Amino acid sequence: MRPYSNDQLSQPSRNRWWQWTPSKRSIFILLILAIVLVLGIIGVARLVNNITRSQSTIVLLQSLQPFPADFTRDIIPITCHSHNDYWRHIPLLDAISAGCASVEADIWVSTGRPDILNKTELYVGHSADSLRPECTFESLYIDPLVYILDQTNGMMATPPPATAPIYGIFETNPNSTMVLLVDFKNSPRDTDIWSLFQNQLQPLREKRYLTYWNATRNERVVTGDAPFDLVNNSTTNLHHDVFFDAPLLELEDDAASPSPKYTSSTSYYASVDLSKAVGKVWFSMTNSQQAKIEKQAAAARDLGLLSRYWDTPSWPMSVRNNVWEQLLLKGAGVLNVDELWTASKKDWRLCSAVGWGICP
Repeated sequence: MRPYSNDQLSQPSRNRWWQWTPSKRSIFILLILAIVLVLGIIGVARLVNNITRSQSTIVLLQSLQPFPADFTRDIIPITCHSHNDYWRHIPLLDAISAGCASVEADIWVSTGRPDILNKTELYVGHSADSLRPECTFESLYIDPLVYILDQTNGMMATPPPATAPIYGIFETNPNSTMVLLVDFKNSPRDTDIWSLFQNQLQPLREKRYLTYWNATRNERVVTGDAPFDLVNNSTTNLHHDVFFDAPLLELEDDAASPSPKYTSSTSYYASVDLSKAVGKVWFSMTNSQQAKIEKQAAAARDLGLLSRYWDTPSWPMSVRNNVWEQLLLKGAGVLNVDELWTASKKDWRLCSAVGWGICP
C-alpha cells in the first residue's frame, strides 16, 4: 500500500523552499539574511540604528550595560575622513561604525546669542547661526571618546601606569589612530578659544589617550585654522599633542628649506581645496591633474604627512567615485568624504551605487 496517491506524487511539494519560484526563494533568503544581520549586528552599529537625535551620545553609550565586547567587531579602520562630522545623524559614532578613522569638528566660543552664552563651553557647528546649546565639543566628541576608550581599556577610573599599554577604538587594529580634526572658527587672538580647547583635551590627556610628539598613542588631535605659532610653541602647546593642518601647496618649497616648517613634529595632515590644487574637475581628472596630485601627495609623504583634498565633487555619483579612486591611486593620504558608507565599501562602480545585487 502506497502512502501517497499518484496525484499527490505528481504535485510539487509546497513545503520545500527550494522548490518555490525564484521570486519567492529570493524573498525568503533576504528575510533570513535580515534576521541574521539584526541578531548579529555589532555594538556600535546597533547604537547607530536605534538612537534618536534627542538622545545625547554619552547617555546612549552609558545605557549599554555591560558595555558590549563586540562594540567595533569586524570594523576595519580605513583612511577616510568624516567631513563636517557634526552633521551626521550621530556625530562620531556614524564614522566609527563605517570604519572612518578621522572626524572633523568646527568649534566656536559663545556668540552672544541668548542660548549660547556659556563662556566656558566650545560649541560645534558649521556657522554661528547653526549653533545649538546641547551641541558642544565635550558632549559630541570629548566625553564619548573618553568613555569608549575607558571601556576598551578596562574602565580605568584613574590614569593608568606609564608602562600600561593603551588600546585604540578599533578591535581589528587596536593600534590604529583616531584623528580628531578641529577647525577653529574664532580667532585665538581675539577670544579664549585656544585655552578652552586645551582645557577640554585634559581628560584625554590625563589617561594618555592623546598622541604626542616622540611617542605613539591612540588619539591624535589636529587643528584646522589655529595659528601655526600657537601649535609650534612649547608654552601654548605644552604637551605637544596638538598638530597643525599644513597647507599642502606650500610643502614642496618648504621641504627645500634648510629647516622645513611643516614636518611630522608639527603637523599630521597637509590639506587643500581640490580645485585650488589642480583646477576645475569636470567628469574626471585629466592626466595633467593626476600628475599634480601625485607630486603633491609625494611631497607630503616625504615630510611624514598625510595629504588631504577637500571640496571634491559630490555629484554625479560616477564623477565623485571616479575622483575618489584617482586620488587614492595617486597617493592621497586620506579620503575626505561626506558619504561614509559608500566610501567605506570601496566599490564605487555605478552599479554598486544603484543597488544591491546589480554588479556582475
